[in-house]
Amino acid sequence: MGGTVPFMQVVAKALGISATAVGIIYTIIPFCVFFAKPLFGYLADYFQNLKIIIIILIVITAGAFMSVLSIPAINTLSGDEQSVQAYCSSLEDKLFIVTSDYNASCLTELEANVTCDIKYYGCDETDVLIKTLSGTLDFSQPLKYVNGTMFQIPFWLNNNSDLSCECISNKNVSINCSPKMRKCLLIENAESSIYRTYQFWVYMLLAIISGTGSATVWTLSDAACCEVLGEDTKIFGRQRLWATISWGSVTLLSGYLNDLATAHSNHSDYSPGFYIMLVLVSVDLIILMNVRVAKSSVSMNICKDVGQIFASFKTVVFAIGVFIAGALSGLIWSYEFWYLEDLGAQQTLLGLAVAVQCLLAEVPFFFFAGWFIEKLGHFYCLSVTFLAFTLRFGLYSALKNPLFVLPIELSHGFTFALFYASMTGYASDNAPSGTEATMLGILGGIYEGLGIASGSLLGGIGFDKLGGRTTFFSASVISLICTPSFAISHFIMKR
Repeated sequence: MGGTVPFMQVVAKALGISATAVGIIYTIIPFCVFFAKPLFGYLADYFQNLKIIIIILIVITAGAFMSVLSIPAINTLSGDEQSVQAYCSSLEDKLFIVTSDYNASCLTELEANVTCDIKYYGCDETDVLIKTLSGTLDFSQPLKYVNGTMFQIPFWLNNNSDLSCECISNKNVSINCSPKMRKCLLIENAESSIYRTYQFWVYMLLAIISGTGSATVWTLSDAACCEVLGEDTKIFGRQRLWATISWGSVTLLSGYLNDLATAHSNHSDYSPGFYIMLVLVSVDLIILMNVRVAKSSVSMNICKDVGQIFASFKTVVFAIGVFIAGALSGLIWSYEFWYLEDLGAQQTLLGLAVAVQCLLAEVPFFFFAGWFIEKLGHFYCLSVTFLAFTLRFGLYSALKNPLFVLPIELSHGFTFALFYASMTGYASDNAPSGTEATMLGILGGIYEGLGIASGSLLGGIGFDKLGGRTTFFSASVISLICTPSFAISHFIMKR
């Protein structure tokens, strides 16, 4: 899934779906995950047939991912053209592009002039010939607002461009810019709202199926791993790191191949990663057919046993920490690539970022996670996770050059690997015999369900209304508050 999951949000962006709409979609998905993980964990514990459930989920998930490639972009104009309104002042001899403040984070990250071509029809209503004006959009000066809801962007014409204000003023024209900025120049029009397009609804359905399926498979696979390890769950991270190695390698390869495919196309092309996923899933299914997965113990009353665990105040506090960590992770998972693309990052850099997360951050921390858990315990590892989130979001908010995201990604070892090993270990160590999959499904549902949902929803609103920098800085402040809070809570509970 490393060639698909990290790119799903930017695939939505390429289709013309806004940050807020993506936030809505990736709010619904975690709620589905929240119910799916405990449900399938319960089914695995009840029917004692974990392998067949995993196989079915993999097939459905892969089919949903591949179907995403068939969705056309919402914008029907050719290439990267976008419909905008032009305004021309004959007195000032200037041309302006008029647009709503539809994507603040995109516009605020533009620090240089952008070369564009504007296409429009001639003055005569019967004239079907398309005329072209070439020039640059000027973002060096503060944007001039009109009527409080729209603003004008100066468009400086090249010397060889012939402009007649009477022919273009207050007309809808198509604009094609380099670098691509279709998300920066959308006109907010209820008639053309993305929520009225079938592309949005098809993407949402496929994203829900693929996102829920993949998240559930990961949890069931972790439960199977814990079954094999028995009481030696402290070395779970050493098994889990192999998934990290493959994830990082495939994401890096996919990012590179995506860039190669995009270089020969007018559109961003993410299909190589999806085809890599299809090949690897086929291999995975063949291997699963020949692997024996069996549970060593059975619970006679799964619901009662798990209910007793969540009656513990300690487990409730830990679950709250899992929820907050999920919300912070959801913000990163949903909008880190979005933020980096706004800064001008290429797809290869996006793949490199995930490779650093996986190979240089997750691998060593999964390997040594057992040592951290043994020395600090599950709760103090949770506080360390929040401290790492504080630094990570703070550095994101100060980022100017997207290349410098690579060293920041090393903190992913704390924010994900150490946390995930702690969460899995806590579930396995505290679950009654025979309820491990259910217990892990519940905590996993809180993390990738309620937590990710909150992060995706609030992140989408934050990116649209506040911009990426302010949103990430706010997350840093929240993480800073959580760091001592959970350490103090655990200290009090121990006394």
